[in-house]
Amino acid sequence: MKKTILVDIGIIVEYLKTGKGLLPKAYEAYKMQIISSTYVELLSSQTFQNPELEKEVLDFLHKYFEVIPVDEKIAQSAAKVIRENEKTLAVSLLAGAAVANSLELLTDDKKEFEGIEGVTLVQL
Repeated sequence: MKKTILVDIGIIVEYLKTGKGLLPKAYEAYKMQIISSTYVELLSSQTFQNPELEKEVLDFLHKYFEVIPVDEKIAQSAAKVIRENEKTLAVSLLAGAAVANSLELLTDDKKEFEGIEGVTLVQL
């Protein structure tokens, strides 16, 4: 059984734009999750005003990722990240989800998450 990791939006965007990056390697090794706020960020792109392209991306997301909701446990963990690290809401939600669910985080923005207590970054 594959270990589950949390994936940051930058990893997904890089793959969608270039067809390259860490995502294929991560898929081979891990079960992948994203949080609902990442899902919203991805679909809010102006690119997806084209219904066919939006459907392709939705199919892609549903095939490769489990979307986990931002629940009270994640919200409390994210609030702690904001208080202790002065991070943005998006970063805090992702870090909070990783901590609250004991998941390692795959990101292309390692500096943003360094020093946040409880966040462990995936090394690929």
